[in-house]
Amino acid sequence: MKRLAISVLVTAAVLAASGATLAAARDGDGGKHGTARAARASVGRYWGTDVEVPPGQYRTASVSCPAGMVSTGGGGAIGGASQNGGDPFFTGSYGGSGGWVIGVKNTDSVTRFVNAFVVCITP
Repeated sequence: MKRLAISVLVTAAVLAASGATLAAARDGDGGKHGTARAARASVGRYWGTDVEVPPGQYRTASVSCPAGMVSTGGGGAIGGASQNGGDPFFTGSYGGSGGWVIGVKNTDSVTRFVNAFVVCITP
């Protein structure tokens, strides 16, 4: 009977300790600083302005992150429908800490429009 009582007490102590650890982990700091929570980063996607790409030409489009934010990725979009089967294509897509740039070559017979987007966060 004593062994059962000791087992129950040990089990209760282990469960109580793990519950406290789980609650502290939910608070975001492992229980080291009371109930402080980790700050959440602000994230947003921002589009640049349309850039005209005449037939047979190469152009770049770019967009910057708002002040206080840094880029984490990006890309671009090509607008319009093909007129002769010669679709424009991306020649590059790259970024730095403050924005994103795309390059596009237009192999179509009509002017097409492109724009870049960037995904930014507040560090």
